[in-house]
Amino acid sequence: MNDIIPIEFKDQRVMTTKVLAEQYGATEKNIQDNFANNKDRFKEGKHYYKLDGQVLKDFKNSLPDNIGEALKFAPVLYLWTDRGAARHAKILDTDEAWQVYEALEDTYFRVKENKLNQPLQIDSKFLYQIAAQLEEKEKQIAILTPKAEYFDDLVDRNLLTSFRDTAKELKVQESKFIEWLIENGYVYRDKKKKLCPYAQYVGKLFEVKEWKNDVKAGNQTLITPRGRETFRLLLIKDGLIKEEM
Repeated sequence: MNDIIPIEFKDQRVMTTKVLAEQYGATEKNIQDNFANNKDRFKEGKHYYKLDGQVLKDFKNSLPDNIGEALKFAPVLYLWTDRGAARHAKILDTDEAWQVYEALEDTYFRVKENKLNQPLQIDSKFLYQIAAQLEEKEKQIAILTPKAEYFDDLVDRNLLTSFRDTAKELKVQESKFIEWLIENGYVYRDKKKKLCPYAQYVGKLFEVKEWKNDVKAGNQTLITPRGRETFRLLLIKDGLIKEEM
């Protein structure tokens, strides 16, 4: 059996690059290269934490000796969250990587009853078989990255919707919907007349997604599932749409 000693940072279960690479049957360089090539798709504090200086020193001192000693001379340390591990699985984009992630999600990242430093048991034979298959596919990582980006965009589109698509889903005119959002203080128009959400609603009712191409870059405001349901109930209350029976 393969023992993984859980570590936490800011009350969140995290994993070092070394351990993440071992579980995915990859190398630390694979993880580092994938991060470097897709850095704009990772957000610090959401997908990873970068520790250095006094913060890193304090973190090392909080670890048990068998873990802290291995990190003793590391000047910088990246800690990957559940979402960060999922992003790396998307970039690898293999069935094996997703199977490993799902196993980690059900055990390492999700099992609250396992106390800090208590080993978690994962079938090493299962992981070895996956690692062997991933090793055969390491040369394909560069080719698979665009495919992973497509999958990521597809997931985002399914979870997040534009103002137009949300209005269509709620069966209200887009212009009336936007006017209602502005009047009720959810969004405003900037100097370029672009719709922007107020900060207190970002991450709850809205998400702001960055995009770029070979010519220019920008961002787009999208509405979360929670936002759509909130607006649906409020629009019903204001009599702008009817509740479906």
